[in-house]
Formats: sequence, structure tokens, C-alpha cells
Amino acid sequence: MLDGIEALIALEKFGTVSEAAIRLRLTQSAVSKRIQALQAAIGYRLIERDGRRVRLTAEAFSFLERARPVIADLRGLATPLPGSSASFFSIGLADSIASSWGPGVVSRILRTLPDLRVGLHAHRSVLVIESVRLGRYHLGLSTDYPVARDLIHYPVIDEPLALVNCGFGTSSGKDLPLISIESNSATWRSVEPLLNAHHPHLLRRPLVPVESFGATLQMVKAGFGDGLVPLGMVMDIGLKRSAYHELPAVRRRVSLLTRKTVNQLESFGRFRDALIKQTARYFGNSATTPSAG
Repeated sequence: MLDGIEALIALEKFGTVSEAAIRLRLTQSAVSKRIQALQAAIGYRLIERDGRRVRLTAEAFSFLERARPVIADLRGLATPLPGSSASFFSIGLADSIASSWGPGVVSRILRTLPDLRVGLHAHRSVLVIESVRLGRYHLGLSTDYPVARDLIHYPVIDEPLALVNCGFGTSSGKDLPLISIESNSATWRSVEPLLNAHHPHLLRRPLVPVESFGATLQMVKAGFGDGLVPLGMVMDIGLKRSAYHELPAVRRRVSLLTRKTVNQLESFGRFRDALIKQTARYFGNSATTPSAG
């Protein structure tokens, strides 16, 4: 039943069986079979035809509202009781963090906290958040997502965005395309209002959306335009300072997310504090550690 609920949640979030299958790393047939098995188990319809697509029934939305906390509680049985000391945390990292500063920072933390062990996983921010919410991971490190009010958010850093020059050259082109992450990503949603307010000329350029910041850097390197990426991506590849500049007043908030049961663990508090400290150390003078409020 748990597999079926996860498949239904993915369908709700991503809108189509094909997209849900991609996010769950399953075939479309497997997603459909899981939902069908769930329907058979509970005895009422959860999906219905909507042209060539399917959509959730009203009963399905009501079911998921009740099922989400139950799933989190079931997975939470593997979490020690408050006051005990967990020695292992599963951590979901947003792709751009996992492909830049995240693993290195976590590695340094483990050297200072040798009693802790972690398992790292990489997904898009929205999947990281959903995985923490459902109890699949203990912690998530991603671009902050204010609508996830059922989780506890600890701001880690306001990471600057950098404008990378076409071809990694010494100047950007005012009329060149601007290559960056697609508009439905958590990072773009957080920085687009800041770009509108402080650098509207950039949004008047031809915009080229891509699925990852790694792809952005490769396209910029090959000369297809300027690129907008988180500063950590630039630092990780050792790009010369002349090939980019930080955009004033444009930052994305990166937060550590967890559930209430994990938040009460003493070992989580030590990891959280070390993460904030080591992240600030990594970014140096560019670091801005936000307040929790």
C-alpha cells in the first residue's frame, strides 16, 4: 500500500503518469499498477479519465490528506525517540547542491562529528522536500520552499547567484541569451522576483531554460550565451574571477528541512549547527547566514 500511496502522491504533484514515473524512477506501467493496486485495497476510485490523461478524484485528495502524516509516522518508527542519539541520517540534497558544495561540506562535518554517519541522495528540490515530508529521508538540504509548512526549516545560507560570461570570457554580452534553470524550479521561483526588482534588463534578454545548472555551465562554456547559476557551482569548478560576477541583491535561501521527531534529537542539533558553520566557512566573504525568522 505504501508504494501505491507514493505513486498517487507523485501523480498529484507532477500531473501526469509519465512525469510521476520519471520522478520515481519507475516505468509508467509500474506507476499505474501501483495506483490500481491501491484502489483495489481501499475499495474506491482514486483516478479518473480526463481526455488522454488521468486526474485524481475528490476522494483521492481526501485520502492523501489523511495518508501523508500516517506514512511519515510509519517511516518515523526507524527514528530514535527524542533524547536518544541517532548515529545515522539519510539526507536528500537538491541537485545543484549535490553537484557543488554540498558533499564537501558534509564530509568536513563528519570529520568533526565522527560518531555520525550519513547517506546522501540527490534530487530536485521539490522531490527532496516531499521525501522528507513522507519520511523517506531524515533531512533535506534545498532551496527553501515556504509552502512546506508541515516541516521545520533552518536557514543555512543565502547563496548568491552569479552571472557567468559567455565562453567563460572576461565580459558578458548585453544582447546574448541568458541560460538558466527552468521556470518551475525552486531556485528560479525564488530569484525571479529579485531579478525583476534589481536587474530587469537580464529578463529582457532571450531566456534559455534548461533542467540543470550543470547544463547551464556547459552551454555557457561552449559559447551559447551568458549563464545564471548559484555561486557554489562556479566555485566548485574553479572558474576564474574574471569570468563571472555575483549579482547584487540576488540570492537563493538554502535551508535544512526536517520533521518534528528528528528535530528533537540531540545529534540533529549538532549536525545542524555544524552545517551552518561549515557552509559559511566554504563561501567565505560571500556568505550571508540568514536569521531563522
